[in-house]
Amino acid sequence: MVMQATRRRPPLNRRDSWMKVKDPAALRRWRKQQRFSQQQLATLIRRSQQTIHLLETGGMKTCTEGVAVGIAAWLGVPWEELFEAEEHDVLPPVADSIHATPPATSAHRATNAQRPKRHYA
Repeated sequence: MVMQATRRRPPLNRRDSWMKVKDPAALRRWRKQQRFSQQQLATLIRRSQQTIHLLETGGMKTCTEGVAVGIAAWLGVPWEELFEAEEHDVLPPVADSIHATPPATSAHRATNAQRPKRHYA
C-alpha cells in the first residue's frame, strides 16, 4: 500500500502578498495568444470569469499572489512580466483602548457634579 503525503498549509505570516497588474491589456493579449477564453482561464485558476474580466480591463488592479502565479503559469509567462509584487503589513486588531471611553478630566467631573440627577419613575 502506498502512503500519500499530506499537504500542509504554509504558516500564516504577518504580511499579505498582493500582486499589481502591470498592464491589463498585456494580460489579455497573452490569454488570447494561448487561445484561452476568460471562462477557461478562470476555471483553471478556480476563480470567476468576472475576475479575469476585471483584471484585463483594469477594474481590479491587484490580486492575490496565488491568482497571479496561477494565471502566469497557465499562460506560460513569468509572473514578473505581468505582475508587480506588493507586500502589505497586516494590521493588528484595533485595540480596545481606542474605543474605550476616555478618562474623565477634572473639569468634566466638576460639570457632571453640578448637574441635577434625574430620577425616572
